[in-house]
Amino acid sequence: MTSRSSLALLVLAVSTASCAATTYDTSITTQAAPTTTVLPTGTAAELLPQLVKEASGLSTLIADSGDKMASVERMEALWAAARDEVTRKDREIATEIEAEVAKGRAAATFNRPGAADKVYRNLTALVEAYLSAA
Repeated sequence: MTSRSSLALLVLAVSTASCAATTYDTSITTQAAPTTTVLPTGTAAELLPQLVKEASGLSTLIADSGDKMASVERMEALWAAARDEVTRKDREIATEIEAEVAKGRAAATFNRPGAADKVYRNLTALVEAYLSAA
């Protein structure tokens, strides 16, 4: 056998060995952890200041490696509870608040405390505008 044919045989053996059949163990079951989400209750005038308060601490949680995602989830829950009322009264402000809450999640996800500070400032202005018009 020549070295070329030996090499070809080796390549063939390696390439066919990687084509083994895949088997799945069907006896293993997975169950998702149950999640319960209870939205806060109250009027938009009660919930939006809580949203601003929650946003005020987000940058510190990001900088200090705190539980930033829990804070974001509270912000999202507060907004979800107030969204319909705010949208009925002022769709434009509702759209802006929605965007700021999403930016809060991005700030926490990408560890950007400066972005979280900006979210806080923008939410403060939006909530003040909404409450003064109400």
